[in-house]
Amino acid sequence: MRTTYKIILLAAVIMTCAPVSAQKENRKYVLSGTVTDGTGRPVPGAMILIDRKNTDVVTGEDGKYRVRVKPASKEITVFTFTGATGTVSIDRRRVIDFSISGSAAEERKKDAAAKEEDVSVGYGKVKSSELTTPVSKVDGDGNKYASYSNIYDMLRGTVAGVQVTGKSITIQGTGTTNPNNQPLFVVDGVIVGSIDDIVPVQVKSVELLKGSSASIYGSRGANGVLIITLKGHEEKKRP
Repeated sequence: MRTTYKIILLAAVIMTCAPVSAQKENRKYVLSGTVTDGTGRPVPGAMILIDRKNTDVVTGEDGKYRVRVKPASKEITVFTFTGATGTVSIDRRRVIDFSISGSAAEERKKDAAAKEEDVSVGYGKVKSSELTTPVSKVDGDGNKYASYSNIYDMLRGTVAGVQVTGKSITIQGTGTTNPNNQPLFVVDGVIVGSIDDIVPVQVKSVELLKGSSASIYGSRGANGVLIITLKGHEEKKRP
């Protein structure tokens, strides 16, 4: 009788502990590391993607990052402001460092010079330095977007500050009382209601406007503006 009782008690303990063990097994953990360039210097502002999904995590001035991942996560990708990328398998590691070719310092000099370059705001171009709210821009190079199956996956994986759920897009830092919180879409200078038919490999660049930068569109730009330029399109210069 005592033996039977002990077996029942042991089975009950095992059944109680199993769910707890499963929860611990699936609990997210912190993955960290440092992104450096070809000279060994830290690369700030690099985006961190997990399984090709934007995490909204970027490296600090010291090139370091910390991101929470699931044990089942397969790969981590770093995407720098220079357009350089690197992808490696996670394999449940807790520390992964990246070394990106090129010089971050030289690219920063180019970035500073670019502040006086023209940027598109849909109806024409303005100087970057004239905008009180920064414009986020991602330039396409060759067929680098070809790996994405649709425009929504591409935006989720490459444009910081954009949250994509299915075909629903919201831009961080915006919000109105309008029940439709989708941003305004501008494709090759034309306002469109949908971007479903855009193939990622066709995209030349994506620009994200919000705040004062989007005010040129009035109330329509209250939820932000996504400006997509396709390859082969020539933008009109501001008079």
